[in-house]
Amino acid sequence: MKIAITRLPEKAGSDQPLCREFGHECLIVSPMKAQMYEDAVKAFVTAANEETYDCIFFTSALPARLIGPLLKTAARIIAIGPQTAEYLAEGGITSEILPSHYSRDFVPYLGDWVAGKKIGIPRADVPNPVLLDAITDAGGLACELPVYSLEPTNVHLDTTDADAILFTSANSYTYAKYQKDGLLPMAIGEITADRMREDGTEPVVVGNGTLTGTLAALNHYLEENGNTSAELGIDIPRGGIIAVDKPRGPSSHEVAAWVRDMLGMPCGHGGTLDPDVSGVLLVMIGRSARLAPVILSHEKEYIALLRLHGDATEEQIRETAREFVGKNYQRPPLKSAVARALRIRTMYEIDVLGIDGRDVLLRVRCEAGTYIRSLCRHIGFAIGTGGQMVELRRIRSGGYDESMCCSLHALRDAVEQAKNGNSKELSSYIRTPESVLEGIPTVTIRDTAVDALCHGASLAGVGVTATDSFKKDSEVAVMTAQGELVCIGTATVPSDTIVPGETGIVIRPKMVIMQAGTYPKGWVTKPPAPRPKKKASPTSRTEEREVKVEKKNVSPNIQKSLHPGPKKRPGNSKEYLNNSKNGRRRDLVDKPAKGKGSGKKGQSKYGGSKSIQRKKGTR
Repeated sequence: MKIAITRLPEKAGSDQPLCREFGHECLIVSPMKAQMYEDAVKAFVTAANEETYDCIFFTSALPARLIGPLLKTAARIIAIGPQTAEYLAEGGITSEILPSHYSRDFVPYLGDWVAGKKIGIPRADVPNPVLLDAITDAGGLACELPVYSLEPTNVHLDTTDADAILFTSANSYTYAKYQKDGLLPMAIGEITADRMREDGTEPVVVGNGTLTGTLAALNHYLEENGNTSAELGIDIPRGGIIAVDKPRGPSSHEVAAWVRDMLGMPCGHGGTLDPDVSGVLLVMIGRSARLAPVILSHEKEYIALLRLHGDATEEQIRETAREFVGKNYQRPPLKSAVARALRIRTMYEIDVLGIDGRDVLLRVRCEAGTYIRSLCRHIGFAIGTGGQMVELRRIRSGGYDESMCCSLHALRDAVEQAKNGNSKELSSYIRTPESVLEGIPTVTIRDTAVDALCHGASLAGVGVTATDSFKKDSEVAVMTAQGELVCIGTATVPSDTIVPGETGIVIRPKMVIMQAGTYPKGWVTKPPAPRPKKKASPTSRTEEREVKVEKKNVSPNIQKSLHPGPKKRPGNSKEYLNNSKNGRRRDLVDKPAKGKGSGKKGQSKYGGSKSIQRKKGTR
């Protein structure tokens, strides 16, 4: 699904990778633009670095990105969400993340700590009386400083290629001008959803205030409201992979959307192909969409037609092509979905399959993320004639080649047959998630450890039965004894140090594929230990007096048990006062002579600290 996300361009850096992890594509649209107040930013940074504030609350990622690297303060730093915290971390600032991701919960999160504290809030020039009143009511001082303004762009948003639109703030919905028909309306949180409802738009999906939570809610909605796999007579609780032979014309996103509509389940694609490029496109279904980072990292193989702008000999063409085997510098073309940053990509093989005049047919086996269009242009420059790619086809992606693909027409026919009770052909097109684990080392675990991993627990050596060879921090596939993929995780130790059956964390999961409850629960949850009850403390001076009176009225034996003191105490004798700690501290027996400088610093001239003498009334 392609989602139009209302973002300021300055805050959209991590949206695309995150959407791909959930099997979607994103399109950034901006109904507002930010106008920074440079003087206000300098004033806030100066005040913060002079320790004016006890706490700084960043309610948005934009001020965190601008102000964070300039801060040199010991104040307590609170970030409203994980993206804001990431920008602060890039500037070397460690922050706490507000659990609810709503500014209204800032004071409840800090509690009584707010009383008497100065709270610095660099934010947009938009009033937030709920936050300010809460800080004031809690006894704190809210020092709000607008450091930028949000102004509507008044431009009609281009959402023609989108299937859904996600509003990331209430104001972004208010100022958005877009074509509503055919778009699934979504809200990032309850405040945005309330603004949409006031205007008569009911959001179909409401997140928890974060993009991650909203995408998870979207996938849950699609699973609940689409055609289920049971209706098609197929059982794919962990999802699956379909290799589609993409034709020229539609985009990769459109192909994935068509497959989604056919199956009624959320789908994503691994490895974007331009509309005029054909070939192997892996479409991930259901929970397998979480494997997008794995599929995107697979090496690819292409057949490309290079057209030179001038004549060249066959030997010159073949020799030049061989020179490009190895590492190459590349910059993505102008029309690309990524930033045009210089990158290095490796060409493993470049074969010249045929030459017809100025047309050169190439077979290229390369690293993921290679732009064949750029490669063809560079080969043309190196030959000296110039050249361009005129046609391209992907013939392999990881372990999938052309022979494993099905056309969109064949997939549609298989779905219709499945609806009529014959799901054999459709099942043959859907391959298991394990089929894309080419080159990833595996760890086999006990059945009793599976469900704990499905709930996000780390894997300890006690649950391991066998391992492949891998290094620390490597990407590892965790498998059941039956060969089913549970999750993809990161190794915390090298494989040669893992002893099956021993304790200690060895794998931390990052992409859980198997559903919780697939295997029986093999872990025990202990009930929380009861906390000891605290004795009620006096709440008033009257109660304190009553407690003192009660202590005076108890028998001498009870008083002695309450204040046992030393075992042998010879009363107030001179010997006791000289030898005991009490006597040495007060120095009541042998007082020094009165005079200037008779006492040490911090003590009275009568001995002991001044505070004790005043407290006992001896001066």
